Amino acid sequence: MSKTPGDITRELRRRAIDEGFDALGIAAASKLERDEAALFAWLRGDRHASMAWMARDPSRRADPTKLLPGARSVVALAMNYWPGGDDEAEKGRARVALYARGRDYHKVLGRGLRALASWLEERTQEPARTFVDTGPVLERAWAERAGIGWIGKNANLLTREMGSWLLLGEIVTAAELVPDPGPHADHCGSCTACIEACPTAAIVAPGVVDSNLCISYWTIEHRGAIPERQRAGIGDWIFGCDDCQTSCPWNQSFAREAEQDPFSFREDLQGLDPHEILAMDEREFRRRFSGTALMRAKWEGMRRNACIVLGNRGDPASAPALRRALADPDPVVRDHAAWALEQIGSGAP
Repeated sequence: MSKTPGDITRELRRRAIDEGFDALGIAAASKLERDEAALFAWLRGDRHASMAWMARDPSRRADPTKLLPGARSVVALAMNYWPGGDDEAEKGRARVALYARGRDYHKVLGRGLRALASWLEERTQEPARTFVDTGPVLERAWAERAGIGWIGKNANLLTREMGSWLLLGEIVTAAELVPDPGPHADHCGSCTACIEACPTAAIVAPGVVDSNLCISYWTIEHRGAIPERQRAGIGDWIFGCDDCQTSCPWNQSFAREAEQDPFSFREDLQGLDPHEILAMDEREFRRRFSGTALMRAKWEGMRRNACIVLGNRGDPASAPALRRALADPDPVVRDHAAWALEQIGSGAP
């Protein structure tokens, strides 16, 4: 007896739980008209900074049939990564965004998505493609359309059950599945906590983040020198930033500790010693951080970021390490080390 779309959908949900996902929503593979318009406006405002790939054929991001001809359903999945407990980094260590403190989420989610897609293809005889921040997909928009949550004023996906400590992935399939009610209603109300908490005023409008001002962009995606006007705002973030999430009342009240630890969080990544990062050669950097999201910033970027953190601290005890960095083979690191020494000399915070 052949399985109905309802049968397939119910079994897919059970399998998603077995693969470690905490939420699944399904949407019909129709074009995201509103989100496409918002993306075009964001690009016209140069909010993507140097991330040129965001501007390549942007209409593909809103139309799943351009990713998979004949697409009928988009399966949005989310995995909770909040470990619970105190998030304070040890004194003297630079802060790391929570999602990067363990195994690279691309690999963790990717494995589960591929397993589900393979099962779906076998069961329905229809093609499927998976995405986990690896292709032109509006991930948060699809999760919102599929009823998992809503896009908050900090541009993160928010849920009433788990807050926003979620990593997202998608399966675009030509199979007919039963869609969930959506899009999800917005529950931010009049709250502006995330906007007020952003150290660099990067949330320029509700749901709109300007990458040119965002700490995560500068410390992770940007290559080369960081403009001096942006350095003080980075504070002691060496990789990414969580301020717009930790300030959110939904996270403060409803974040749910992950039942498992699929990302194998490491205590040594809760905070990093910027002096140690500056002293690492590339081989040691790869040995320590291979398999984590920290590799995205590269060895050069992490040393650059370490200089900024030390400059912002203004501690004279960091001067010897920064003077050694003046001989670094990378001119960007040398430039940032010189800037940091100037901050220490001037007594700037």
